[in-house]
Amino acid sequence: MKQNGSGAIEEIVKPLTPVTTRLFEAPDLRALYAIEEACFELPLRFSRALMRSLAHDPDCRTWLGIVDNVRVGFAIVGLSGEDEPSVAYIWTIEVLPAFRRMGVARQLLMRVEESGREAGRAAIELHVSERNAGGLALYEAAGYVQVGVDAEYYGRREDAFRYRKVLES
Repeated sequence: MKQNGSGAIEEIVKPLTPVTTRLFEAPDLRALYAIEEACFELPLRFSRALMRSLAHDPDCRTWLGIVDNVRVGFAIVGLSGEDEPSVAYIWTIEVLPAFRRMGVARQLLMRVEESGREAGRAAIELHVSERNAGGLALYEAAGYVQVGVDAEYYGRREDAFRYRKVLES
């Protein structure tokens, strides 16, 4: 147990097995949307139609993070950039709150980068909320560099930082 910044006691739950990853399969769609609902409130939440479209898009790869046989996170990467065809784009990386800080997002990030390299992409980009301290720390630790700011990208006066990483073969 540890005490958090507000003085409350938190119990640290360690998974019984390590994090594993695998590519999306059609029966996973319901679990993906349940994770989306747990991670984002409206209006920031992806629609079911968009999630279905991305998950089944041949130019995207959707990876699942699994702990103790439970789907606890996912990541979606687009492999055909509209503005720059040589750049992959991370649509999202999401992990259920109870499973954060266990390496799930790091494993998913490695998989989307691997997908980008396998597709012959020179770089990978993403947007992350200026308020997402965990995401910012994850991307910076993985070698992503901030390349811009998109004002009010998430609405409600919430800017997005644009990050990019060169993918080396």
